[in-house]
Amino acid sequence: MHHKFITASVLIFCLLLLATSCTHTAKVQDEEGNTLALELHSKQRVSINGTKQTIYTAGTDKNNPILLWLDGGPGGSELAWVRKYLGPLHQDFTIVCWDQRGVAASFKAAKKGQSVEDYVLDVIALSEYLVKEHGQKKIFLLGHSWGGFIGALATQQRPDLYHAFIAASPHVNSTENDTIGYHMILDGAKKRGDTKTVAKLEAIGLPPYEKLDKKGNVIGDGDAYYAVLSRLYSYSPKALSDSGFRSEILFLAPEHSFFDRINLIKGLIQGVKEVYPQLRHRSLENEATQFDCPLVVVNATYDYSCVASITERWYSKAKAPSKHYLWLERSGHNGVYTQASMFIDFMVSEVLPLKN
Repeated sequence: MHHKFITASVLIFCLLLLATSCTHTAKVQDEEGNTLALELHSKQRVSINGTKQTIYTAGTDKNNPILLWLDGGPGGSELAWVRKYLGPLHQDFTIVCWDQRGVAASFKAAKKGQSVEDYVLDVIALSEYLVKEHGQKKIFLLGHSWGGFIGALATQQRPDLYHAFIAASPHVNSTENDTIGYHMILDGAKKRGDTKTVAKLEAIGLPPYEKLDKKGNVIGDGDAYYAVLSRLYSYSPKALSDSGFRSEILFLAPEHSFFDRINLIKGLIQGVKEVYPQLRHRSLENEATQFDCPLVVVNATYDYSCVASITERWYSKAKAPSKHYLWLERSGHNGVYTQASMFIDFMVSEVLPLKN
């Protein structure tokens, strides 16, 4: 009976994806709910480092600066969130969302490799393309979560491409971050009486998680990371601004086809199991503390996905021509969406002037 229920649930979910998968460009609205007239609104297949990947461009004025948005994950797509919750920002920036290799419409690009360095080089190549395509000397680069990690590394290599780098709830230090998450989940599971989760975590132990491959090489244990990270959200503290945030529309971007949406699910699992373990011995505190372009950090009180105290420590160490900081007191990991008005005001008043 249990297996029949799971099968029926998966079928219903797939039918929902199919029923809403007639592709079109999402409507983008201002703060009053009026649909914006977009001068730029396109879905493009572009060549990036020997692969075909998909980008989505939207903005009200072609002369506005480009903001390249790097989604969280690895394997995630925030296209639907950006268009729904950050509509007014499209009046001041042309926002380019991107299905990274292994994600949704760019799922097949993962066949050419999924090393962290592959993603970093993709960020640089796409940035070069956007500078040329839109006739701009530089662009703005924003990385959320995992996007913050690869964005920081790309900025280290090519600061000349960017007016500024915006790290929004960035992933900074894997093992310390995951250890804090492990204890939070374990303690929460004990309080809830979730014996299955308690047993699973006690069997896995503390990160980093590693195993031997068939050749005897030490590699990251993706299954162990998936077992922990897949439980993180349900045991994270609920932020005050979370009410009304519809996380499920992540899977319902109108620009994505039915097969894109299926590949988005597959890509998220693949990203956690195959890409995320590569970060286990890496930290921005070792690899990205000197910036040759302005550094902007957005942090949030209730963020235990990318722990706020670690982000704050990294920001305090980092050196840049100028530094700018936004603290979202009522938010968790998705604060740029759940406190969208504050974030948008900050982007327009403090970040946009960095173009000059």
